[in-house]
Amino acid sequence: MAPAYAVERMANNKELEPIDCPTCERDDSELLFRKDSLSVVACKECGLRYVNPRVRRQTLEEGYIENYYPPEKINRIQTDTMEWLQMAERLEELEKHLPTRGRLLDVGCGIGTFLHLAAERGWTPHGIEPSKSGVAVAKENYQLDVQRGNLFDANFPTAHFDAITAYHVLEHISELNPFLGELQRILKPRTGKLVIEVPNAGSLQSLLQKADWPYVHPRDHLYYFSARTLPKLLRKHGFGEITLGKPRRVSPKKGTGFALRGATTAMLVRLHLGTVIRFYASSS
Repeated sequence: MAPAYAVERMANNKELEPIDCPTCERDDSELLFRKDSLSVVACKECGLRYVNPRVRRQTLEEGYIENYYPPEKINRIQTDTMEWLQMAERLEELEKHLPTRGRLLDVGCGIGTFLHLAAERGWTPHGIEPSKSGVAVAKENYQLDVQRGNLFDANFPTAHFDAITAYHVLEHISELNPFLGELQRILKPRTGKLVIEVPNAGSLQSLLQKADWPYVHPRDHLYYFSARTLPKLLRKHGFGEITLGKPRRVSPKKGTGFALRGATTAMLVRLHLGTVIRFYASSS
């Protein structure tokens, strides 16, 4: 049952829907803070932070389909050196965990920057993306095999992919349990790797800034994972050998300042206090 504060808010806003903690499948939570007229709560059992009540799934999905990649955003991504450096950093670490290059699925692939780099390095790239404009760019500019829709629309074969990546996607997914179950089904057992990167709710920045942390925008960031809470959810769906990645700071400019910032980032990542967390997991 939704807490009293949630029931009161829902009564005044038909756009919202109550949810249970996806890990514990019940809602026994406490209010952490409110932002943008929405409540961020923490599960008393597992500690997962989530928005409750939240914007309805249909409303969210309509926004991703029509409005997520306007022309100015597409142009910025394509011309931003930092975007390409970040994609290269992600790919470099993936290849350390999985040297053999096979079928790669990027879930929420956007305009296809990561898949484009992966294809150049010998991967067989596949993508799934809800945005109409994002898919159009991925196909037309980079000639990628990208399907528009959600993961279930694609109906991929069982045990099909050597690697599945979901960078800054999981916090947007309304129905986490079916989604993770589907990822587990289509990933090759034992040899395949699932890679998930999300904002780190246990980061130093999050702990200090709370509701003012830049990643807190509860209309579309529905969950706030940490190094403690996300592995519990992954294990629930048959994922094991869960290890933390080490996202590196990237910059087109080198020098003493960059070296110092990079060293600070590396230290925070080792302590699980970095701004983002990246997980690698296998399917049993």
